Formats: sequence, structure tokens, C-alpha cells
Amino acid sequence: MQADLQTVQADRDKLRTDLQAFTTDQKTTYRADQQAIRDAIKAASSTTAVTNARNTLETDAATWRTTLHDDFAAVRADRGDATKFAADQAKLAQDKAAAKTALDADRAAVQTATDNDAGVKAAKAKFQTDFPTIAADQAKLQSDLDQLKKDIEAQNTSGTTTTAPTPTTTPV
Repeated sequence: MQADLQTVQADRDKLRTDLQAFTTDQKTTYRADQQAIRDAIKAASSTTAVTNARNTLETDAATWRTTLHDDFAAVRADRGDATKFAADQAKLAQDKAAAKTALDADRAAVQTATDNDAGVKAAKAKFQTDFPTIAADQAKLQSDLDQLKKDIEAQNTSGTTTTAPTPTTTPV
């Protein structure tokens, strides 16, 4: 995982260096392209596809919140009975895993619906045309962040804990 962190840092350094090399006109164009992407994402947020995906996420989150609340209540209620307590803990663990899987899929559906919006695609394509080096830097950074996240999750799943934060970056 240390190698992943070093790779991410190198990616960030390259991106920062490439951004610092911009001329005044490039900086202006870069800011305009970034604003166009933000505006397109904002507009996409009210489309049917994104709204439906977000509503599914919110509904599923409420359902899982209730399910997990009930599971915790069962665990608390059955502390005096070792058999029931163990069964309740197992159900809680199973439901936590299922909730994470379902909500991760719902969040991915919201992101996919946003990314597939024609306005968002056009704004991102313009950015990539205007700044291919920066777009490549950002894509590499995102890929390496995704790998780091997978490695952290794998480490946490194997029973080893880590305090490294979940990596994120702004989408292009």
C-alpha cells in the first residue's frame, strides 16, 4: 500500500506541475472548461435518469437504515442469550455487507446517469480536447486512487486495519 501512496503522490505532483505551467490564456480556458463541467453536472442533476437513480439511492438508504436499526435493537435486546446474540450479530454483519453493496451500486448508478448525460459528456470532451495532458494526468491519478482504495478495502477485509482515508478526486 505504501507504493500506492507514493504513486498517487507522484501523480498529484505531475498534475500540479502541469497546471502551474499554464499560460494566462490557458488558465482562463481551464477555469471556463471546469465551470462548464460543473454547470453541466448541475443541469444533469434534474434529468429523469439522475433523479430516478438518486430517488432509488435515497429509498434504499432509508430501507437499510431501518433494517440496520432493527438489527442493532435485536443485538441489544438479546445480550443475555448467547445463542440469540451470536445469531443477531451474524445477521447484522450480513445486513451491513448487503447494505454497503446495494448503496455502492446505487451511488454508482447516480454517477453513471450523470456521466451519460449529453451535456456532461460534451463539457468533458471539450475539456479533454483543450487540455489532453491534464485530462491524462487526472485519469491516471483517478486510476491510482481507485487502486489504492481497493488495496485499503482488501487490507481491511483481511482483518488488518488502517487509518488511511478513502481517496477521492474531482471528476473530469
